[in-house]
Amino acid sequence: MANIMVTEVCNLHCPYCFAGEFVNKTPKEMTLDDFRTALDFVLGDGTKNQVGIIGGEPTLYTYINEAMHIVMNDRRSFYAVLFTNAVPLERLDPEILRNPKLHMLVNCNSPIDMGETAFEKMRHNLLCFKNEYGGGNRFHLSVNIYKPDFDYSYLFPLLDDFSFNMIRISISVPQKGNLNGKMPLEYFKEMKPVTIRLIKDMLHRGVVPQFDCNFIPPCVFTSDEREELLNTKSKMQKSFDKGHLPWYWEQAIFCERYNCSPVIDILPDLRTIRCFGLSEYTKQNINDFSSISELRRHYEFTVDRPASEIWTDDACSGCHRRQNVKCSGGCLLFKADRIAIR
Repeated sequence: MANIMVTEVCNLHCPYCFAGEFVNKTPKEMTLDDFRTALDFVLGDGTKNQVGIIGGEPTLYTYINEAMHIVMNDRRSFYAVLFTNAVPLERLDPEILRNPKLHMLVNCNSPIDMGETAFEKMRHNLLCFKNEYGGGNRFHLSVNIYKPDFDYSYLFPLLDDFSFNMIRISISVPQKGNLNGKMPLEYFKEMKPVTIRLIKDMLHRGVVPQFDCNFIPPCVFTSDEREELLNTKSKMQKSFDKGHLPWYWEQAIFCERYNCSPVIDILPDLRTIRCFGLSEYTKQNINDFSSISELRRHYEFTVDRPASEIWTDDACSGCHRRQNVKCSGGCLLFKADRIAIR
């Protein structure tokens, strides 16, 4: 996935915001001409047929409807994923909301974090998207676990409202990777109990918890925990319908395949970053690259490969998963100051 950041403005102030270097610092947004340039860069070499539209909150972008129409009318795009909190969703034109190319990943915070009013508006807008615009199978919720006592009970009514069969989960990384003296594996051990509870609750409700970036490394689980979770996953996998893609299950407990690859986020000024976690270290300009594939290779050679030779915990030094580039021991941000990033 490659994403175009159309605005740095957001209506929320998430306590774990992973785009903190940019969001709500200035009212910077992308021009429509630059949006076309960014879209051509993402789709131009034929290796990508989808694009993410991100912010900030992308629906607050002045030209959001014009930009979405450009994407929808581009024959190279299979679909566009809007990364949104869905609170200002009514700003989208009805024809965009009805378009089957539009998919959404909804960042879903608790009413305590986003406020009761905003939470109810998000819920109302999503119900309208589902019932009035046929969007029931075109959006999923995204949940960021950012503290050991994270209360996810607010999700249960939403799961009942929308009959979700998948939910995206991420373990949030503190701003600038600051763990207050803890090692990354120690941090993940603290986050493990609530994560295990959430995984079990989701699976028993018929919802596949698909981990995105920064999942818990497999070694953090004890052998008993691994066996119990994998047995639960196996039982649930057999009883669920066949509508889940195989890679959902590969990321349902801990990542069973390569855990991290360059996302590529294009900023409003047409600079790019490998991902928001490494935004301070990896800025490039798309005009310096002939294609998105070339840019991806640049990040793989200057960030990912060097990172695989570095470990942040002594327990990772002889790990075969690290040596085979199957686990990074957590977010690459934890290694950023030791990677010779250009």
